[in-house]
Amino acid sequence: MKLINKGNFFYIVCVCFTLTTLGKLLLEKLTGFTDRYYSENIFTILAISILGTLVLATHYYLRKFPFIPVFIGQYLVTIGIVCLAIRIGQKFTDFAPTAYKDMIISVTIPFVAGAIVYYAVFFHEIKKANRLIEEMNK
Repeated sequence: MKLINKGNFFYIVCVCFTLTTLGKLLLEKLTGFTDRYYSENIFTILAISILGTLVLATHYYLRKFPFIPVFIGQYLVTIGIVCLAIRIGQKFTDFAPTAYKDMIISVTIPFVAGAIVYYAVFFHEIKKANRLIEEMNK
């Protein structure tokens, strides 16, 4: 069962981007933080939303493998790509000394939240399909 496909990919990216941006803005408002790199961070949120959606979409192709190793692998691939992007970005501009830690935290929270929603819907759909199969077999 493919939950993320060509037809809904950009819709899912937009929802992830919007929710993550709203969370960022709400957190900044509550803490009184002013982001001087606002535009760069918005584009980073968009890139991470696309990356997270792409990585979660691979679940369809990895469904024959156990869930936990697939989830851990998806997370490690996501973090690996983010760390590689930081390393490449450091060649062109200055980064904070805590850039790796900050980005890992910034990616982990939305990734885990998105994965929870994705896999909850996925397993719900599986249970629904199993119930339909049982009813057809009666």
